[in-house]
Amino acid sequence: MKSINVFIFLLIALPTLAQQPLPNDLQVLIQQANANFPRLKEQQALIQAGEVRTEVARTGLQPVVTGNASYQYLNPVAKTTFPLNGRDVAVQFQPNHNVNANLSVVAPIYDWGRTKANVDRSKGDVQTAKDNLELTRFNLAYQVAAAYYGVGFLQRSLIVQDSVIRTANENIQIITNRLRNGDALEFDVLTQRVRFETAKNRKIDIQNQLDRQRVLLTYLTGLPVSAQAIGEGALRFDSFGAAPAADQAEALNQAASAGNRELVVAQDRVNQSLSEIRINELAGKPNLAFSGSAGFRNGYLPDINKPLFNQAAGVSLSVPIYSGKRYQLQNQAAQINLNASRFAVDNANAQLRQGIEQTLADVRANQARLQNLTVSVLQAEKALAIARTRLRNGVITPVELQAAETGVEEARLSQLSFQYQLLLNQLELKRLTGEKLGN
Repeated sequence: MKSINVFIFLLIALPTLAQQPLPNDLQVLIQQANANFPRLKEQQALIQAGEVRTEVARTGLQPVVTGNASYQYLNPVAKTTFPLNGRDVAVQFQPNHNVNANLSVVAPIYDWGRTKANVDRSKGDVQTAKDNLELTRFNLAYQVAAAYYGVGFLQRSLIVQDSVIRTANENIQIITNRLRNGDALEFDVLTQRVRFETAKNRKIDIQNQLDRQRVLLTYLTGLPVSAQAIGEGALRFDSFGAAPAADQAEALNQAASAGNRELVVAQDRVNQSLSEIRINELAGKPNLAFSGSAGFRNGYLPDINKPLFNQAAGVSLSVPIYSGKRYQLQNQAAQINLNASRFAVDNANAQLRQGIEQTLADVRANQARLQNLTVSVLQAEKALAIARTRLRNGVITPVELQAAETGVEEARLSQLSFQYQLLLNQLELKRLTGEKLGN
């Protein structure tokens, strides 16, 4: 009942983090990444290997049947003579040519739980491998999403930069006409040309970043750049709705404690340490086993060269008596590893809480910046419109117009950058709380 109440509380407290449909093209990219990313295939192979090792551990209580055959020539061998009917008769107790062929079986009867402990440890290793696979798949989806929206951010940045280039080119034409009429200086034209070339170089830089981002998507998804279908969804930075409020920190921490993948893997290490302690506790226990064999061999009197059928069976009990404190020291080391694993869980929880609080602080800062920039962009655009009119009327110099244009450019790019950063903040909060992206 308590877990149900917590779940209901989280649903009410975290409306902004509820799962929302992702853009279809982003979902396709995530599916492609899950199908093609090499690291996932490697971890799937490790899971299969772990499952095989589990089956190997199960065979610890299975009998082992062995076929044996041997030949040995001996010389000299034990001989003696006995007087019989008035004459000495030579008697040989062992043949020169010794042959032995048999089937032997060794079957553990009871091992005081060692085999079960090994199976449990192997199962724990497989579970850890599965959780690591899920963690990689989970983080991969967020890497793809970040790269996807990074492409959208850079595409929008190119649009802004193209606007800057067009404006600079228009200003060159205006100032060139004024130069012909004697209303401007050649210095003004050169200044605008420098700004025009600088804007083009900046566009090259943005295009380079865009190409690199697409190369990253190729690595993550296995899709070549030409096959990456990135639509309008990447240009929208409101895909996840409003960002969470600052007073939701505690609710986010509770959600993260229940769903964060790193915590799951850290807890797996604790379970592995517990299994190791159990194995070390059983290492010094006795071992009870059955052994038997049946086959043919020679060396039996009176005809020592004739192979005869023989059989043997018995039970053995092996009890460790002294091992130089080996088992105690191994158990002590395992206990230290257990404590370290538990400290790692505590550290993961602390880092998780720190990450959530820092991200919320970034959210608050970016929201405040965006609120201020919304006003700044409107003011800068209005100032630029006035400056263009005044330039045409010869009231201001081109340098003053350039200052107004630079203000608009910087305001728009800053607004776009903070919108993108706010989106990344929301993605990070979803990742920290363990919300799965895609289907």
